[in-house]
Amino acid sequence: MNSVELMKSMSNFLIIISSIFLTGCTITSNSNLEHTTLEYLGHSSIKIVTDQGKVIYIDPWAGDNYDEPADIVLITHFHYDHADIEKVETKKSTVYITPYFDFKKKSIHSELPGYSIKIEGIKINAVAAYNEFHKKEESFGYILELGDVLLYHAGDTSYIEEMKLLSNKNLTYALLPVDGIYNMDPEEAAEVAKMINAEKVIPISTGEDGFYNVENIRKFNVENKEVLKPGDVIELINND
Repeated sequence: MNSVELMKSMSNFLIIISSIFLTGCTITSNSNLEHTTLEYLGHSSIKIVTDQGKVIYIDPWAGDNYDEPADIVLITHFHYDHADIEKVETKKSTVYITPYFDFKKKSIHSELPGYSIKIEGIKINAVAAYNEFHKKEESFGYILELGDVLLYHAGDTSYIEEMKLLSNKNLTYALLPVDGIYNMDPEEAAEVAKMINAEKVIPISTGEDGFYNVENIRKFNVENKEVLKPGDVIELINND
C-alpha cells in the first residue's frame, strides 16, 4: 500500500469513528477552569483545555503531554509530523476532524468559506490551507470559537487569497507557520499576520524537521507577536 492509499485508508477510518460518536453522544466536562488554556507542544502541535474542561489536540506529533483524554482531535493534513494519533489518549466519545471528514452531512451555517461544525458548544470552522507541498483538497486550517476567543491555526500553508477573508473576523489569536521550507518564511508570514489583523500572533512550525528555530522567530517581525517555547502554557483571553 503506497503512502496515498495509506493516508486515505486512515482518513476513512477516522471519518467512520467521527460519524459514529458525533450522533447521540454527550461529552462530559471533567472540570470548570477560569480560562481556556493553550499549551504549545512544539512544531504545529497544540493542546487546548477549555474553561469547561474539554480537551482539544491539534496536529498531534511533537511533545509528550497527551495524557489527558481528548474530546476533539483536529488534523490539518496527514503528513507524519501532523497526525500521530497514537500519541493521543482518547475515549469512546473522542471526535476526529480531518480534511476527509464528512462536513456536508454534519455542517452548520458558517460565514467563512469551507465547512463548519459545532461540538459541545465549540464551533470549528475548516478553512483553506495549501501550497505546492500541500494539496488544497487534502489540507485545512481551522478556526475555533472558544467562548469569546477566536483562534486560527493555519496548518501548513503559504499566503493564499482566501486569507484576505479573515481580516474582518476579529481573530483573537493566529498561529502561523514560519519555517520557510514547506510553509511561509518569516517575512511572508509577517505580511499575512498584518493582513489578517489578529490580536496576537504565535509562530509555529518554526524550523526544519520540527526543530524550534530561534532565528526564524526573530525574523518574524510583527508587533503583536507572542512567542511560545515548547511546553509553554498560556490563558486564552480576549482583551476587547
